[in-house]
Amino acid sequence: MPTPFRARLVCLATTLIVLAATIALAQHDPGGMMGGSTPERSSKPATKPANKPAATTTPRRPATTRRPTTTSTVSADAYYKQGEALYNAQKYREALEPYLKATEINPSMASALYRVGWIYNDLEDYESALDPLRRVITLQPNNAAAHFELGYAYRKLERYSEALPIFMQTVRIKPNYEGAHYQMGWIYNEQKNYTAAIQSLTTALSYRSDYAEAQTELGYAYKNLGRNAEAIQAYQEAIRLKPQKGDAYLGLGDVFYYNTKQYPEAANAYKQGLQYSPNNATAHYNLGWCYNDAERYPEAIDEMREAIKLRPTYAEAYNEMGYALHQQNRFAEAVQQYQIAIRQRANYASAHFNLGMSFLALNNRNAALEQYRILQRIDQARATKLFNHMK
Repeated sequence: MPTPFRARLVCLATTLIVLAATIALAQHDPGGMMGGSTPERSSKPATKPANKPAATTTPRRPATTRRPTTTSTVSADAYYKQGEALYNAQKYREALEPYLKATEINPSMASALYRVGWIYNDLEDYESALDPLRRVITLQPNNAAAHFELGYAYRKLERYSEALPIFMQTVRIKPNYEGAHYQMGWIYNEQKNYTAAIQSLTTALSYRSDYAEAQTELGYAYKNLGRNAEAIQAYQEAIRLKPQKGDAYLGLGDVFYYNTKQYPEAANAYKQGLQYSPNNATAHYNLGWCYNDAERYPEAIDEMREAIKLRPTYAEAYNEMGYALHQQNRFAEAVQQYQIAIRQRANYASAHFNLGMSFLALNNRNAALEQYRILQRIDQARATKLFNHMK
């Protein structure tokens, strides 16, 4: 969510001309966007860290039920063995066909059905994963691994109300299934139930102390509760466990940027995080804002350009780039960026104000007056401020 603008004031001698005053009084919006206003959550991994959990005690190949020896089941076994050979060679896509043939011959072969569901999840075909995994659970109600995979498929389909009880059942079957506790924490964070998220994530960490993803998600929950010291500690622990964990650096930057307003520390964290997670437009914007705050305008422009490459409709980034250009006396270029920002969001009051200030710097009073009239309709306080500079 955009936070209030902040005017930049440079100490001016009383003899300075109005042009210099207009350079200093452009505005830029601290905070960028966060929460529901952006699809990105820089502290939240989009991938599935527990899809192939190396640390879980659940075997990757669950024991199969005994089956009567018939011609059809022998054939199903043969296909299953073909699938296992490919699966163990990590040729998951190739393994899918023999597993499917095994389940066609023996629809009750839970081990093959589980592999089919697991592979569909690995291929990100979550809808196709649902049916075979449901069938496994019907056949083997206490199969924790199958419950986990089904819950994960629901989670990736954003069917959280269905995923959560499946993960709950997973930990009832296997209380030390740390991946399931983590996924529950992830969903609670998505639902903004941060207290419940902390409980689930702390439980995951009690079973696996080196769980960097859980520390990162824990930091996110603490950040949203304003428990900043604990959030910083959690993110720093995630980084200690995985020094190249970009989302932990970005989450740490969010604490410094949004919560504690420690912009130099935020800039350092964002810069490190973007080395490993370069495709986060909000983080590029926030880093650029920090550079503007430090009067490092060329670097701010570079970051805004990166943000815009990733999100071409990023109105705040165009506005912030205009601010950096204005501060460098590049008024005509600033005007262009403000106008793009306004095309993206017609009633963007900060951009209209900044555009008016740049027009004044270009001695185009009529154009500035037009922005004043627009601001009278959408933001009276900014309208008054702009008008005061026009006298």
